[in-house]
Order: sequence, then structure tokens, then C-alpha cells
Amino acid sequence: MDYFDEFEFKTHGQQRAKKALADISESLEKLSQSGDLADLKSRSLSLHSGYAIGTIFHYFRKFDDVFIYIFLIRRKQAISTLAEIINNHPPYQDLSALIGKVLDCYLHELSRPNRKTLIFVMNQFFKRTKHPGLINVEADVLIPLWINACQRNNTNTLFPFSESELRLRFRAIQSIVRSPFFEDDPIAGTAEHRDMAFNIFMRLFTPPQ
Repeated sequence: MDYFDEFEFKTHGQQRAKKALADISESLEKLSQSGDLADLKSRSLSLHSGYAIGTIFHYFRKFDDVFIYIFLIRRKQAISTLAEIINNHPPYQDLSALIGKVLDCYLHELSRPNRKTLIFVMNQFFKRTKHPGLINVEADVLIPLWINACQRNNTNTLFPFSESELRLRFRAIQSIVRSPFFEDDPIAGTAEHRDMAFNIFMRLFTPPQ
């Protein structure tokens, strides 16, 4: 499922266009630190970003699309970073080392915008998408990478579960890590949250006896 296609976000190859999208998104996130996102208008975004209103609407059909773009681009970046971590996991490091790096990356990405901003942009996405049930499918690109990491690893701590088993186990981890943020739970992103997620992650992915 490509949500960028669903919302008809243009794929811009030119560096200038990429910079504009990044600047506009970053400006909106910064504005969200000092006010209610629901009250923000295109004029404020134009003044803060330095881009004309016409330029903003060249890249986004509706003002609310900027919120959805932020959610999707952050998610895409997180998955890309996780893929890099799994691909580069040394064969001599055990399961706990890999899980620690994956969790730290995931929690960092979820913590980057403040929680209020995260919940707002997520809700905008779920209000508009026609395929909310497929949100976890994008992360399935990590499954073959995890299998390859298992095959490379020589510590006997990474078990080669089947793709179907890994898909369900990843779904469980996604929920454990992400849900506290989306539910505005005070535990989200804390050391306690990480410790609990780490312990569950280890139990789910430790080789069976």
C-alpha cells in the first residue's frame, strides 16, 4: 500500500522541490510547538516557512494534506532507518543487541515531534485514508531483512521464524511500542516503556526450546 499515491502527493526528483517539501513540513512542526495545530492557517505557514501560499498549494491540494505528509514521511524515514539497522547488524552480535537498536530507533522516531503533534497528524491521516487497516503492511519490507539477518548471524540467538510468524510477531511489537504514543499514555517513550517493550520483544523472538 502506497499512501503517497492515495493522497496524490507528487514524487519530486528535483532537489529544489525536495527542499521545499522538507522546509514546509519542518515549519509546520515548529509552529505546532507554540500553538494548536487545528488553529493553524496557510498564511501562518507561509510566513514561517518563507514560501508563498501558492507554492504551498502547488505541492499540497489541501492545507490539511501537510499534516498527513508529515505523518507519512516520518513513517517512511523510520522504516528506512530500521531497514538499515537490520541490514547492518553484525553476525557476531546477538538478538538482544539487535532488539535494543531497533527499539531505540523506533522510540526515537516516535518521540521526535511532541506527543500532541504526533496524535494530531496521525488522526488526520486516519480520518482521510480509505485503507486504515493496511497501515502496518508497509513495515513488512523488514521481514525478509530480518530473515537474512538470522541467516547471517552466528550467535544462535536469531531464530529463522517463517514469514507468517514474523509478520504476527512484528505486529505485536508495533502495537506495544506505538500504542502508548497514539493513546497519549504518560508511559510513552519512558525508560519503563522501553524496558517492558524490550522484555516482550525478547520473549517473542527468542528461539524456541
